Amino acid sequence: MMSHSKAALTDEELKARYAWSLDRKIEESCVRIIDWHSRFGGRVSVSFSGGLDSTVLLDLVRNKCGYPEVPAVFSNTGLEFPENVHFVRSIPNVHEIRPKRGFRQVIETFGYPVVSKRVSQYVGEVQRAKGETATKRLRLTGMTSKGTKSRLGEIPDVWKPLIDCGFRVSDKCCDVLKKEPLARAMKIFGPPFVGTRAEESMQRELSYKHYGCNAYHMKSPRSTPIAFWTGQDVREYIRRESLPYSPLYDMGYDRSGCMWCLLGAHHSDDNRFELLAKTHPRVYVFCRDRLGLFDVLRVVQTLWDDRYRRKKVPPLTLPSLSPTNPALAGFGILKGG
Repeated sequence: MMSHSKAALTDEELKARYAWSLDRKIEESCVRIIDWHSRFGGRVSVSFSGGLDSTVLLDLVRNKCGYPEVPAVFSNTGLEFPENVHFVRSIPNVHEIRPKRGFRQVIETFGYPVVSKRVSQYVGEVQRAKGETATKRLRLTGMTSKGTKSRLGEIPDVWKPLIDCGFRVSDKCCDVLKKEPLARAMKIFGPPFVGTRAEESMQRELSYKHYGCNAYHMKSPRSTPIAFWTGQDVREYIRRESLPYSPLYDMGYDRSGCMWCLLGAHHSDDNRFELLAKTHPRVYVFCRDRLGLFDVLRVVQTLWDDRYRRKKVPPLTLPSLSPTNPALAGFGILKGG
């Protein structure tokens, strides 16, 4: 068995872990879970979203590793699918917490989360910059204060037009709706197990390579004991163990997150809003008429199609862009608003 404390994984080591058998992954995950539970004297919790990953994680902690008393914490953002909320509430010993502000307040105060958390952060930093700053230069050119080039520190060219797109962009949504409530919960229930996986994003892969599963030395310590699992592993575990899961996955959804999350929604093969119109039409209309989400998404998709992919793709089944959408103007996020 490999050491569970080793960090700074190489690409080859991560690839090897992805290739482990499911039985091996279960064993390795339990090693990390037991270590985390022991380190904090059992005062730990499971961050439970109701999604497939956290469903597997909760079963590993409570059943495979023998800690049935460990509490789960569900952050009800107010944007959750009702089917998912019902599923979460059917699980014993789950504590529901809520944010201090809602999504509408977030986009009014900070701006819209688009493309990815990293792009939203960088674009928002430039939009809010007062004059020429080192951060603004880094985001626009990739040049650090030491005169070196940072590819990851620069806004990709395709997304730089978002700076002057007419609406504010921000990555604060997850911070306000999820991270802050979960941070409050951690003080009550203890450092969490989190069901994130390295293959889900570059940021999560880099974090896993650097810290390993049990990130004791992060500012907010957390354990991600299934970080080296794949989506196929998760589904196979659910089938093998006959675990109940959120009904959303039988309705065509491949995620159980916020109903109207815009992150990643610009891809032509992403049908989350088309599906939302069929399964939750009243929510769809609210997103369109009250939040201005589809106007924002149109801008993002146009940049993606015209300036990056350089080819025509089937358009999203969404309302056409209105230059002066009253919902956007009402939030005061258009230029001059």
